[in-house]
Amino acid sequence: MSKWFDAEEHADRALEMYERGRWAEAETELRKAIALNPDQPEWHFNLGLTLEAAERDAEAMPCYERAVELMPGQLDPLVAAGIVANRLGKYEPAIKWFQRALRVDSHCELAYAHQIESYVRLGDHDEAETTFYLAQQALEDRSAHCLAMVAESLMQQRRYDRAEWCLWQSLRIDPTIPRLRARLGAVYAATGRPHRALQMFLRDLRDDPGNIDTLLEYGEALIDLGRMPEASEKFRRILELEPANVDAHFRLGDIALASGHYEQAHLEFELVLKLDTHFPRVRTVLAEALLRRGDVDAARPHLSDELDILRAGDATAEPGIDLNHFGGLLLEAGMPAEAADALERALVRDGDRAEVLRRLSLARFRAGDREGGVTASRRVVRLDRECVVSMHNLALAALEDGRLRIAAGWIRQGLEVDRHDDGLRRLRMRLWMKLIARAITRPFR
Repeated sequence: MSKWFDAEEHADRALEMYERGRWAEAETELRKAIALNPDQPEWHFNLGLTLEAAERDAEAMPCYERAVELMPGQLDPLVAAGIVANRLGKYEPAIKWFQRALRVDSHCELAYAHQIESYVRLGDHDEAETTFYLAQQALEDRSAHCLAMVAESLMQQRRYDRAEWCLWQSLRIDPTIPRLRARLGAVYAATGRPHRALQMFLRDLRDDPGNIDTLLEYGEALIDLGRMPEASEKFRRILELEPANVDAHFRLGDIALASGHYEQAHLEFELVLKLDTHFPRVRTVLAEALLRRGDVDAARPHLSDELDILRAGDATAEPGIDLNHFGGLLLEAGMPAEAADALERALVRDGDRAEVLRRLSLARFRAGDREGGVTASRRVVRLDRECVVSMHNLALAALEDGRLRIAAGWIRQGLEVDRHDDGLRRLRMRLWMKLIARAITRPFR
């Protein structure tokens, strides 16, 4: 009997410590209670809550699973397990937890809302929408949480009008849900209303001044408005709260690069690469900062690594990578064959674009692939009949191949577009010299 009382005392002290925010002490007391009475489901559940509050989700999950085993018909452990599974990126198991919860209580708003979240994270927007409509049928009142979650799905699909409506409805029903105004700000930013976006971010930060996600979005909106010093201030604020935040370091590097502070950009991007070797584009921008500093040798390995990553994945389908810009950096670094590879990928992904083909032509010529350079230049002229640069390249290639009549045709066509172009005029002089030389050396008959 004393053993049972001791366990209860530990559990009571754990509750007191939890309410005071002393997670470590609450955990210790709960573990002592469980050691004395391991079959008490509430204590396993409370230990999960404590570990979750201490941001130890991976350790909280087994506690919720044990609580479900001991009280399978209880709703709270099932919902808690699903929410933690979502945070751990285990979306399919999370859906199963929520489905079990809904079998216990078909009117559980949080189970519906977070199941929508699971589908959104999986990119299954059809199922997210279906779950939303099932929730509408099952719940007596319109759910603010479900509206907020389905708005995320709509935003990912760029259905911003519907997303805005859902967020406003959610805000009217329950304005205490975190980051609702910030999500509205994101909608305004995406639809070309940056000033309204800033207003929403500010209102959200008044309620939660240390929210890193909102600070990041606020900083990005300031960048869109060209207010770089203010954006930098927001990102530095994030680093005060979380010194190893890679997003903030990356954006500070971007601002430094755009402002011509290449050494600072180099330092920020180097730090991002150390903190997260898989951070998108970090090798590209790091190489660009090095190139701007004139350190070509240091830039080349980063560009090579980025190209290897592109080749290993489906680079042509990745919309976040500016392959044309990347190809230009490879050209600057004296890597024309690699540049041609990246630029060909850009054409596959985005279709023929004159600016990409011009750069591809240059890459092919510099790599010693004259035929490839000629082919790319011809494609440019088909798209842009006034591209003097491409006509110059085609004339030069024909001239060097001894095809003087073709060279003359391109020179004439180019001079019709710009009769003062110095490059074409010099080529015309070279053509005349070759014609004279050919006439002189032609044997008499």
